[in-house]
Amino acid sequence: MRYRPRVYSYCCDGRVLHTYRVKDQIADLVHGEPEGRQKRVNKAFERIAGRMYEKNVTGATAFDRFMSWLMWGTSKFIPLLFELLDSVASDCEPGYFLDIPVGTGVFTAGEYSLQPNLDFIAADYNRKMLEEAFEKVLAEDFGNVMLVRTDVRSLPFADSSFSGILTMNGFGSFPEPARALDELARVLKPNGKMAGSVYIRGERFLTDLLLGRMGSWFGLFSRPIYKEQEFLAELEARGINNVVTRKIKSIMFFSGRKADPQASAAETLETADLIVLDAQPASEVPLPDATQ
Repeated sequence: MRYRPRVYSYCCDGRVLHTYRVKDQIADLVHGEPEGRQKRVNKAFERIAGRMYEKNVTGATAFDRFMSWLMWGTSKFIPLLFELLDSVASDCEPGYFLDIPVGTGVFTAGEYSLQPNLDFIAADYNRKMLEEAFEKVLAEDFGNVMLVRTDVRSLPFADSSFSGILTMNGFGSFPEPARALDELARVLKPNGKMAGSVYIRGERFLTDLLLGRMGSWFGLFSRPIYKEQEFLAELEARGINNVVTRKIKSIMFFSGRKADPQASAAETLETADLIVLDAQPASEVPLPDATQ
């Protein structure tokens, strides 16, 4: 068994300034107890962690598929969730990859060993979810994954640490979605890829009622819940460009890349050179010989 309780030096170069605890081979980078909205979210996911959660999100039985239809209006998005990590990770440069929230790992754990060029940080705030994911990691010969308990609102990683980030159904459950997005954009490398799936508001009345209202009250979702254009604007404001989307009812799959400031600067200089050339005085342009 190759799993080791380490955090890849927190994805930092040089001296590691942080300290962390390892409990049951899960690195715990959360200090103190959850408070406010985080406490409510944590309790909600503690109640559903385990087999019931996995059966529901994968549509394992006819009843689970019916519940999926009731909540989302469809269950056709479920196969795409299993394919999401592979489609994103295979398009990333070698390095570190952040999977947050990993949940129980039901959609992504089986893909880690298929991407040997990446070191995965599989992170979540809820310990019970991570313990379920750990069982899946132990069942395979994983040497490129570390399970980490952390708060997405204050990630303990250096700027530009990850060549890719996956956040599957994450923004809806993060206590402060905008602050979480700030952190994810911060730790993503320039030209790194960010992808995921997100519940968007305004596509289906029953979904907005059951999940947007009741789900928020129970702690399963957090406000604000974005509309499609609002969410895309949030990504653009943080430098995530060239976003490609696919929408199935109230679930939107997305992927984009973080702008590279150096590449943008080079393009600006090249454009400026072209403008200078176009602006040359007419006297400098050779004229045809009038005697010919």
